[in-house]
Amino acid sequence: MNRGVLVRVAVALSVAIVGLSVVGCLGVRSFFAGRPFPPSTILQRVLVAIQNPTPFTAGQLQIVDARYDIRNAENGTIPDFMVSGYGGALPSIILNYPEQQSGYVYGYGDGSLAAINYSTEAQSGRIPGLTKDLPPGAVYVTEDGDYGFAANQPLQYLTVIDRVAGVTVNLNLPNVYRVAVNPSGSVAMAYVQNSNYAYRVIHLQQPNGTIAPVPTFPNEANWPSAVSPVDCQPIATPVYCVVPVLDKNGNPIQFDRPLNAIFSSDGTTAWVMNCGPECGNAAIDPVTGQATASVSFLSTGVLNIYNFPGSTYPAPALPTQTPPTESARIPVPGGATMALYGNGILYVSGQQVLTSGPQAGLLEGFLSILNLGTMQVTAKYPISDGTHTKMLFADDNTLWIGSQTCQEGFRTATNLVSGCLTMFNLTNNSVLVEPWYGDLTGLCAITLWHKVYTAYGGQLHIYATTNANITTFSTTYSAGSELYNGNVTVQGTAYDVAYMDAITNAAD
Repeated sequence: MNRGVLVRVAVALSVAIVGLSVVGCLGVRSFFAGRPFPPSTILQRVLVAIQNPTPFTAGQLQIVDARYDIRNAENGTIPDFMVSGYGGALPSIILNYPEQQSGYVYGYGDGSLAAINYSTEAQSGRIPGLTKDLPPGAVYVTEDGDYGFAANQPLQYLTVIDRVAGVTVNLNLPNVYRVAVNPSGSVAMAYVQNSNYAYRVIHLQQPNGTIAPVPTFPNEANWPSAVSPVDCQPIATPVYCVVPVLDKNGNPIQFDRPLNAIFSSDGTTAWVMNCGPECGNAAIDPVTGQATASVSFLSTGVLNIYNFPGSTYPAPALPTQTPPTESARIPVPGGATMALYGNGILYVSGQQVLTSGPQAGLLEGFLSILNLGTMQVTAKYPISDGTHTKMLFADDNTLWIGSQTCQEGFRTATNLVSGCLTMFNLTNNSVLVEPWYGDLTGLCAITLWHKVYTAYGGQLHIYATTNANITTFSTTYSAGSELYNGNVTVQGTAYDVAYMDAITNAAD
């Protein structure tokens, strides 16, 4: 174990020991960053969304100890810890906000959206307005809990839940299936399946109370037939609208099967993932001139939820050659469905459609390195196949990527290790694809403890991020190896995981 690892471990142990000592000796009920000491007394908690834990219960939220990798109390007196008061059906999405000591859990089976108080380890209420059967990527709640957004494809509308104004609106947007929202909720975008156009939400009432008129666009009559018109709701007294993302001339910007958006840490840029061929579009992209996935750059200023068309449309002039701009689109041949930003690099995961050889037509997973200084892809590395939906940085300079349906691609056809989880070492650019357990649906990094937790194939699996002693004083694990999970297995299907005690909201 190197010195840096030892220091980080020592710091983490000190935080835990000090927290326990303060409680035991002084009676002060707090630990890291002044957070309340939890009822379970567990200082490194992972929240697990469990579906069908018993024949009579459709959902539970269980807390496991990620320091010792156990589901019971350290002294064995309590067999497990559950979030009290939770009653949702088939919990499938955890929106994790450790800085606010809260989270939101969407129930696929009943449309429930439960607010979870991490300090009390109990459900603190429900946010109404959603329907069931919405997939991951279709539901978002802002970190303050004031606003919610959901793409309801079965009912053909985009839901906006405004808890500040006490209003919920359903905006007509046929085939809407995904949303992308920045952490503060100042930008909300929506995507329509099998469409090359993206949409944004407009709030007609400004923070100062000014109410804008319903927006009109001079070019709306001439929009392409595939573009949905503006919809504003409620009809009598409109509060929110959904409109296409437009250029400075008021024309819808044509993307290439936009699927997702990643927001820069400074809040100025949205990187839109154009999945192109992976999402069934084999046409030549009019901007890149290629049939390939790509990343588009948008200024979040023009997308701000409080910007609305009035006498002049609030979009900047089209740019010259200096990115980021709404016209900049960078080809990413390896595919683009998910991305993560760090140190001037956009790490983009996706799949490339093979066009020749015996595997022609299959999809192969890649991680592409997009240098934001040169605006070019400088390298790509083969990773797990499948639709990539999870990416995060973990300890020891590692990047972890998760996907679903990974058994349907190139790696399985060529007898390579074909799991849905990849560890990428950022130091030496090496790739380790883990063995297959099923779809990877949950992923969180237990920072300072050199491990990641996953909901993988319906059960909890734990992986080491370094060649070190992770959980015991007698066992050493190599980076990427699976740790013993026998003491954290859950009854039912583990569908999502979240590190409740992460230092920042960016950890998951």
